[in-house]
Amino acid sequence: MGNKKKQKPHHTPPDRKGKVVPSSAVLPGVHNSGERLCWRFKHVDHDSRWCFDDVMSEQWRELMTKMAHCESMTVHELRNSNRFFKEYDLPSGLLQEALDRLTTLRLDEMTKIQRFEFTGTQRLYGFLHDNVFHVIWWDPHHEIYPSKLKNT
Repeated sequence: MGNKKKQKPHHTPPDRKGKVVPSSAVLPGVHNSGERLCWRFKHVDHDSRWCFDDVMSEQWRELMTKMAHCESMTVHELRNSNRFFKEYDLPSGLLQEALDRLTTLRLDEMTKIQRFEFTGTQRLYGFLHDNVFHVIWWDPHHEIYPSKLKNT
């Protein structure tokens, strides 16, 4: 039989008041993350005119702040937010160029697309699966799903 090293016992360091503190700290607010909205960026379209390349630093900070705010919401709260979040059937109403990009990205089998309206004409498009929003496009000029209403 081979020699096995004796394993050192796992030690949890005491905190300053003498209490034992677990060796792996828990991130505040993580206990209910499974219910809250979160983001994925694997499917971002880097080659369309709706990519994130032209986002200015101040606009980027504003976008990240708004996305962080959304993380405090459950999907149920999000769906009940009326104008802020919408879901569209595909392909109905989407700009043909956007539909072509979905084909190029091999996402043309999707039956619905969702979007956030952050301010004025700014929209963030993607696909909501369970509580995860898969970001596809940043549409700062409201071009992807043009409104039929005047002055929007």
